Amino acid sequence: MAAPRASLERELAELSAEIRGYPTPIARCDEQLTALIERRSRLLGQLNECPQGGCTPDAVWANDGGFNAA
Repeated sequence: MAAPRASLERELAELSAEIRGYPTPIARCDEQLTALIERRSRLLGQLNECPQGGCTPDAVWANDGGFNAA
């Protein structure tokens, strides 16, 4: 079984592709596109709450030199 984070990332990629390929022109009252965008927003929130392997973004930045970068 895939890790929860990998599953969320895969679902987010599929949803983002669907949004990019959404037919135009888009009416302001288009409820389907709005629902897709809201779903993507929820997925991003879940992904941000999901533990990630490796370094945190702060640790990566600090290890890249941070303020002391050459």
